[in-house]
Amino acid sequence: MSTPPPETARVRRARERAGRAPVAVAAGPALAATAGFAGRGLWAGAGRPAAAPAAVPVSVAKVVRADVSERQVVAGTLGYQGAFGVIDEAGPGIATWLPPAGAVLRRGQVVCQVAGQPVTLFYGQVPAWRNFGPGMTSGPDVRELQRNLAALGYGPGAADGQYGWSTEAAVERWQQAHGMLVTGTIPLGGVTFLPGPLRVTTTIPLGTPAAVGTAVVSGTSDTAAVSVSLTAGGPLVKPGDKVLVTLPAGTTTMPGTVASVGLVATVPNAAGSDASGGAGAGAGQGSGGGAAIPVTITIPRSGITAGLDQAPVQVQITSREDKNVLAVPVTALLAVPGGGYAVRVSGQSHRLIPVTAGVFDDATGLVEVSGPGLAAGLSVEVAQG
Repeated sequence: MSTPPPETARVRRARERAGRAPVAVAAGPALAATAGFAGRGLWAGAGRPAAAPAAVPVSVAKVVRADVSERQVVAGTLGYQGAFGVIDEAGPGIATWLPPAGAVLRRGQVVCQVAGQPVTLFYGQVPAWRNFGPGMTSGPDVRELQRNLAALGYGPGAADGQYGWSTEAAVERWQQAHGMLVTGTIPLGGVTFLPGPLRVTTTIPLGTPAAVGTAVVSGTSDTAAVSVSLTAGGPLVKPGDKVLVTLPAGTTTMPGTVASVGLVATVPNAAGSDASGGAGAGAGQGSGGGAAIPVTITIPRSGITAGLDQAPVQVQITSREDKNVLAVPVTALLAVPGGGYAVRVSGQSHRLIPVTAGVFDDATGLVEVSGPGLAAGLSVEVAQG
């Protein structure tokens, strides 16, 4: 009997991940022969029995139809999306109240106080750039103010972008509810517009002067995200693609969704900074100094726990997916002489069916197979570890 070729490194790695022992066969009932050989035993030396080769235990699995995927693993950094600052626009003054790092501030909450005057967080894309009050020209900033007052329950009427009497009355109700001086106007710097909730990362020291035009409070959004840098020409992704994120301990995984893909490849600087402006400095494929494309991946907020912000993670990106194909557990593959693989049909015949292996799905432990006589439901032998 000729010696079977060694397994390919790919199948060997797949078996190790599945926790199974490798099996190599010739074109005959090798398992039965191995079992018989083990039963006889051998003698070696001065009457001492030599260790007999153990039979490879097997179980039975079905050939199934399934969707299988091939994934590529890249490194990433876990954090939060965006980088935002609350700018002092009211004029120079001492910072008299500041939120703690890690606090999440939402619509209608005070983000800081300068010279005792509160700055309130409202949601919007257009930054505040002028005083709000009767007689001002209409604009998108007024519309943002109206929408926020409505969301907080102060009923300014239609969000038409015009600072009319209904908007003025709503501002007065808001000021009265929060113990402010009731004027019906809001001076520049009284509110700040950000796209959403602000997760505080840093502030200026309490009691120090706040300079006009500088950030008093800095932070990120409250949307958990992972940033990676993909080498140009590497795995292709697009917004909406699903990925799998493995946390630093290596035992917890969670689903992720590609939120954005950079349009321009960049070269990280010597400090390894990421040009995406997203969830931190991605340590992906592009961290070696070559041109890389920044990618941001969103994950459930519960995925970030204390101490994991800016932690390294692993991201599995699907590089190939075949749907509705025949598949077997990778531990059903047997190496045959001359190269290639086969599966052994369960039952009295123990016949071998040569197969061609396709996509190896590490997540499910399945491998795509094709060959003469293969059909869904066929029982095949599977090596047990």
